[in-house]
Formats: sequence, C-alpha cells, structure tokens
Amino acid sequence: MLSTFTPNEMSVLEEKYRLTYKTGTSDLSSQVSLLLNEDKLHLYLTEVKTKTKAANLSVAASLFVKRYSFAVLVALYSMSVMNKRMDFSADNLSIQTFDESDTIWLPSIKFERLHLSPALETDRLNWRREVLTEIFSNHIDVLFSYLTKVSKLSKRIMWENLYTYIVWMYSNLLADNHYVDQHHIIIDDFDWMTSIGKGDVFGEYIENPFLHFRSSIDSISILDGTPHKRITCCLSYLTESKGSFCKNCPIERKRRKE
Repeated sequence: MLSTFTPNEMSVLEEKYRLTYKTGTSDLSSQVSLLLNEDKLHLYLTEVKTKTKAANLSVAASLFVKRYSFAVLVALYSMSVMNKRMDFSADNLSIQTFDESDTIWLPSIKFERLHLSPALETDRLNWRREVLTEIFSNHIDVLFSYLTKVSKLSKRIMWENLYTYIVWMYSNLLADNHYVDQHHIIIDDFDWMTSIGKGDVFGEYIENPFLHFRSSIDSISILDGTPHKRITCCLSYLTESKGSFCKNCPIERKRRKE
C-alpha cells in the first residue's frame, strides 16, 4: 500500500535534508535523468564551476556529489526511520536551485512522486537489499560513472563524499531521542550498508566501496558524533567560497605532521 510523508515528516526533511516540493528556474535546476548524458552533464558542471568559482570540473563534480548526497539521505531516512521505500529512479529526482546569489550553492532535492512503499515485515533484510541496490547500483554509481567521464574526478572521492554525509546523518539520528525506538534498526542499517553489504549492491565492485573509509568495525564508535577523518581530499579548498582546507582534510593533517 502506497503512502506519502506526513506534514511533520516533510518539515523535518525540508529543514534537515533539503527536500523540496518546489521547482526552480535556475540553470542549476535540472532533472537528474538529463544529467545522464555527457554533453548535458558537462554544461551543468560548467555552471556549477562558474557559480562556485571552482578551479576546474573535478572540483565542481566533487561539490555536486556533496550536494546531491542529500537525495540519498532523504531515501535512507525513509528506509531506516520510517521503514518506507522511495522511488529513487533518475527520472523521479531533480536538483533545484533557488538562491542565485549564494556562491556556496546549497540546492534542494525534489522527488517528482513522493510515493512510499512499506517494508516487508516478514523479510526486511531482502527488502533493504533491494532498496539499497536501487539507490547505489542502479542510480548513484551510474551517475558517478558519468561524472568520472566528464570531470575525471575519482570515484573514490565521490564515495567518500557520500560516506561522510551518511555518517553525519546516522550519527544525528542516534543522538536524537525522537528515534530511540528505531536505534537498533538505524545501527543495523548503517552497519550493513557500510560494511556487510557486498560490492554488487553498489555497482560492479568486488567489495563494498564504503569499507575503505570505515575507521572501525564497531558502528557505535563510528556514530558517536566524532567527525569522520577523511582519507581522500574533497577538493573544496579549490573553490572561492571555501579557500581553505577542511578540518579533517588528509592534506592538512599531513602538513601538520611535517
């Protein structure tokens, strides 16, 4: 049986995870399915580069992945908190830009159809695998492949950009007493997604791409609120609005040790 978000759930997703029901007119608003074309993606990343004054398309692509990570967060929130599945097909999503004056560029995510289907009570494990396969293998890795072709940005950086935001969200969920009844599911989902799940859930991978970035085999210690120490540099320092290294940048850590 299909359902949709309640007003309260929609408010949470709008405020914390940049979900929107509006459509923008900016050149930086686009259906995601249109970006699965090298020429159109090149034009879009060029717009991102111009908006953020990024040094090159690789920097623009890394920034795009950071912003688009919120689409994944909305779907994961639905899965882990609400036990509901969203339609994560590329033709159901768009990225919407409303503030043209914002050089940091913080777009919103729109799902054209906000239909939710509930988990299978008798077989949530297989249901979860199907949900995550749709998100990562059928959508995110396909998009990452196009981004790599157009910008030459390493997929490893893209996966860590996404991993950082996933850790951030699941840490916040565990710290929020509103979700205390779901803590066991939240931890289990995070652990399976970032460690136990096999490579084919994420694309044509031998092993789970998130395994490279896990600092511990213990999910609780990862989700204790301590910021993730990056292995790769996200290149944000090569945008005008940032202009400096992130606190957990591996380049900056290396410099401090020298």
